[in-house]
Amino acid sequence: MQSLAAPLYASFKATGCIALARRLFKGGLVLCYHNVVAERGAPPIGDPGLHMRVGRFRDQMQWLAATYEVVSLADFLARMIAAKSLRRVATITFDDAYAGFFMTALPVLRELALPATVFIVAAAAERREPFWWDQPGVQSLATPAGRAQWLGALQGDGDMILRQLGVGARAALPDEYLPADWNTLAAACRSGVVLGVHSDTHRALTRLADAELRRELLASRDIIRLRTGIEPLFFAHPYGLWDARVRDSVRAAGYRAACTLDYGLVDPGADLWALPRVNVPATISSAAFQAWSAGLSLRRFFPR
Repeated sequence: MQSLAAPLYASFKATGCIALARRLFKGGLVLCYHNVVAERGAPPIGDPGLHMRVGRFRDQMQWLAATYEVVSLADFLARMIAAKSLRRVATITFDDAYAGFFMTALPVLRELALPATVFIVAAAAERREPFWWDQPGVQSLATPAGRAQWLGALQGDGDMILRQLGVGARAALPDEYLPADWNTLAAACRSGVVLGVHSDTHRALTRLADAELRRELLASRDIIRLRTGIEPLFFAHPYGLWDARVRDSVRAAGYRAACTLDYGLVDPGADLWALPRVNVPATISSAAFQAWSAGLSLRRFFPR
């Protein structure tokens, strides 16, 4: 299926299927990115699926601005709650609050007058250490079974995972690949970027005891409020992992909505605390990006 994906998406675009899907499907679009970095000739750094080059990002944003009504997450949710049409309405989110968002993506968004929501890992902003998944060599060791253990028995805990892999001190990475600092986050907030919560430590919440889960939901929000002066209203589930207990805990914590990484468009009747998104890989082609945005991801029809 992977080898057929590129020509299939190209054919969807050439035959008008993508444009037709945008007219037919009623759901709104919540895009999820992670990081945007400058154009470089050097080999990619970190998780190759997360760090999009700015040229590709700019092309996507220009197409999005010309094709969709792009609104804030709050406006998007207000329309959803009021049962207003979400067809060809989009909102943009970023997980992890990489410095690259503020250095490289935000100027593009401001140039095009596009709003965005950034979900912060509170402890990462405090420590400013590279995320575990960006460490050299981690991707070469990743297997489906290994990842299941990392996010299962090891709870998605970066320090535990790196110890198991025999990694000592975390390697230094360029600033774009680090979590943003609090001064950057607070300044961006004052200039109109909406900040949300992506937990305290980015562990797999489904694997945590109730007390730890509450801390991930509440302490993170308290730290963000203290450091930036704003009260975050929205949450994004780390690794996109959630279940009924986590979903109910997020709601009980007072968040107005929460985003998953489950693929799909958002219909007016969607669960506010388990919203689907279109998670955009860093190397996605133009045709595939447009197809996914219209609800035509092959994963939707062939999940395996």
